[in-house]
Amino acid sequence: MTLEIENLTKTYRDRSICLDLTLTEGETLVLAGPSGCGKTTALHLIAGLIQAEQGSIRSNGEDISRLPPWKRHIALVFQDLALFPHLSVGKNIAYGLFIQGTPQKERQIRVREMLRILRLPGYENRPVSSLSGGEQQRVAIARALAVSPRVLLLDEPFSSLDAPLRRDIRQEFLDLRLESKAPCIFVTHDREEAAVLGDRIALMDAGRIVETGSSRDMFLFPQTETGARFFGAGQVLDCTIERKVRKTGEIMVSSALGNLSIPCGSDYDPKRPLLFIPRDALSLAEGFYQEETHRVLPALFRKRIFEGERLTLEVEGPPGILLRVDAGLRAPIPAPGAPVTLYLDQRLLRFVKPATLN
Repeated sequence: MTLEIENLTKTYRDRSICLDLTLTEGETLVLAGPSGCGKTTALHLIAGLIQAEQGSIRSNGEDISRLPPWKRHIALVFQDLALFPHLSVGKNIAYGLFIQGTPQKERQIRVREMLRILRLPGYENRPVSSLSGGEQQRVAIARALAVSPRVLLLDEPFSSLDAPLRRDIRQEFLDLRLESKAPCIFVTHDREEAAVLGDRIALMDAGRIVETGSSRDMFLFPQTETGARFFGAGQVLDCTIERKVRKTGEIMVSSALGNLSIPCGSDYDPKRPLLFIPRDALSLAEGFYQEETHRVLPALFRKRIFEGERLTLEVEGPPGILLRVDAGLRAPIPAPGAPVTLYLDQRLLRFVKPATLN
């Protein structure tokens, strides 16, 4: 099963949505981006809840763009789950099968199978109001998968859960995906969730896909300013191109951090070259330094940012330039305002495209 979306467009008074995406069999594509960028509208266009003005949606090669929602064989899990409160767990899961005209005996078999997969055996006759938040999430996903959809769409289904439960449900979702070959689009604005769940990530901004890649590429090698900032992959600074070294292909730039060397193979926008400094290019550890490839920068320590599983130290290089440096959880913490030495690995520097030109 495949999904191909080409130039799918919807225009509103103050904004527009335009989608181009291709998904392969069994693939989970995470559609990520800030709130208001058009992610939910994109799902509704694909599902047929909103009619596109132009473009095409092809499922397994069949154009379904003009079909009503109930004929597209697309399952959508809403953010608020939209479970039927007056129906039992089993009847919620079987609802789509009932609409399809599946015989009752087959519906019962399918419901029991989904409950087994979701580790909810014996829940068939329980009212959905008696379930915990995590259990309701599972029932909503089971209802979507019970009809063996051609495409599975999920609109931030875990957003209402607390952090530990979200982590558990994410892993269960990954296990559940092994049961279905349907291509899946999962919407989230949570970058950790995007990295965990996505075979690929499509980053959306202002109604357009601005960048697509693997989780690793998005965090280590973003191609756009939007991607670098959204995923917290590092710092983006304006720079000026000084010259290109013919022998090595390196590009010499001047920036707020001084004169730097960018490895060959990194393209820049001539109108506004932007320097990207990945998080792992910076260190306060002296052992990180190599004379030929690193720059030494004086800095002042400003504050620590403890994120539970990661410790980040914020330092000020040149006046007004704040840089964040990853550190070990047991790393010593300087006093605020204390001078520190910052080591910069120039081999990891890249250019990114300006957000205004995406």
